[in-house]
Amino acid sequence: MNSLRIRILRSHLLVILLTMILFMGSVMLITPRVHDRLLRDEAASYRAGVASDGDEQLVKNDPHDGVKPFPESGITMMPAESNDLHHFENIYRNAVLLAIVISGALSTIVAIIVSITVARVIAQPIGRLITASRRIAGGNFQHFEIQSGTDEIQALAVQFNHMASALKDAEQRRAALIGDVAHELRTPLASIGGYAEGLIDGVVVSNEKTYAIIRDEAARMQRLVDDLQALSRAEAGTLTLYPARVDMHDLVGRAVALLDGKTSEAHVAVEVSHQHAEEPLSADADRIVQVVLNVLTNALRASAPHSVIKVATGRDANAVWCTVTDSGIGIDPAHLPHIFERFYRVDPSRARTTGGSGVGLTISRAICEAHGGTLTVHSDGLGTGATFTITLPRDSVD
Repeated sequence: MNSLRIRILRSHLLVILLTMILFMGSVMLITPRVHDRLLRDEAASYRAGVASDGDEQLVKNDPHDGVKPFPESGITMMPAESNDLHHFENIYRNAVLLAIVISGALSTIVAIIVSITVARVIAQPIGRLITASRRIAGGNFQHFEIQSGTDEIQALAVQFNHMASALKDAEQRRAALIGDVAHELRTPLASIGGYAEGLIDGVVVSNEKTYAIIRDEAARMQRLVDDLQALSRAEAGTLTLYPARVDMHDLVGRAVALLDGKTSEAHVAVEVSHQHAEEPLSADADRIVQVVLNVLTNALRASAPHSVIKVATGRDANAVWCTVTDSGIGIDPAHLPHIFERFYRVDPSRARTTGGSGVGLTISRAICEAHGGTLTVHSDGLGTGATFTITLPRDSVD
């Protein structure tokens, strides 16, 4: 196990152990030497005092007149001094205190050095992560490589790389959005501008057909602006909902009716089936119709002429659901995790007339989640069609 908690605990225990060993060893080694030094100083002081009183000759000529209160020191002192046990205790106490001070200072210095070294080893990968985060803030989304570190640091590095990848994808989609919006606006603006100049110059005939073309192009720009505004509200979590008790049957019927003209034009049939006579839920009817319509529109774009889109509804004890299944082009497994991401298109080459703005499913999922439900998709691969499932909480009042 190489977790950060275990590593910090191990480093603390190492510092404590080293400090204790160094402290005890220093005390044991320093105390005798300090004690010996103090005794020698005391003996020298005593002899100096005796010599000043004229008794130095007695000390030199009487080797048996002194004792060795500490034999290991090799120092002989006069009986009057050796009998003063309290004096020797003070000397020994001073030696021990001085040894403790010296040992404590050495142990503290070593503990600080070891702690700084261990902390630097532990903090080094974090410092690299900080540097990498600054690099990402500057727009460089290169992955962070770490060769060593605790389990937590390794996991953090992995998540950091996932974040870098997500930011890189978001930045790429943002750049693609700018290009898409510019392209989507350029086309209708160019058309409107061209017809306006033609009308001014008298080149274009001023009739109902010309005005209808200008109106359609303006409506096309308005739809794009509405999509972007709805997306902004959905991502900010400021969607306004007006929930009421409704029936999923009615909501699906409204969405199918709104799409009837396009399905007839594309020669695609829509079959609707209901599991129960009533499938009540509490929801904003207009928003849920928008979700069903978005899902049906995506299914229609993916469907071939003379194919069938199947819509089914049902409920259980807690939820009401609606599935929309087509037999169209299907979705590659590599694209499934990104279907609900903003501005994501399975086929980037599709224009707005065939592929939408790329925000419809994102808005739809946000609406479902705002109701406490979900929007999911399943596909077995290319050429197998796809199934979108809308799940919403069931109305608590039956």
